[in-house]
Amino acid sequence: MGSRGVTLVVVIFVTTIVLLLGTALINMSTNEYLMGSYARDYTAAYYLAEGGIQKALAILKANPYYRGEMSWQTLGAGQYKIKVAPEYGNYTVKIESTGKVNKAEVLLTATAEVNVEIDETDPQNPQVNIEIRVVNWDYKGPN
Repeated sequence: MGSRGVTLVVVIFVTTIVLLLGTALINMSTNEYLMGSYARDYTAAYYLAEGGIQKALAILKANPYYRGEMSWQTLGAGQYKIKVAPEYGNYTVKIESTGKVNKAEVLLTATAEVNVEIDETDPQNPQVNIEIRVVNWDYKGPN
């Protein structure tokens, strides 16, 4: 009778240790998966925000006097929005672009100089040259 009791205690002890190790392993893999998911989402949000900056620069190339804000635009698994506002006078603009994927959100800010030159050597067909130069680029998001 004594050896059966000791065997039962040893089996319960070993089972408890295996159960604790299994629970710890599941917890660690779940945390690793979540951290990987967050990193993936922040990276995607960054690229969406960067795409928003590029879209704003393209809009400014077509219309150098554009100042305004776009609502959320869906692209792939996320969204982005842009805002173009004057800064330091009429020739410098501040572009803010926010990218969002799930809970990850990244804000990129760029300052650009917009120069418009009109070549009127041919009065019937004046040529418009638009030059955009990005002078500053800032990132706000996780480090």
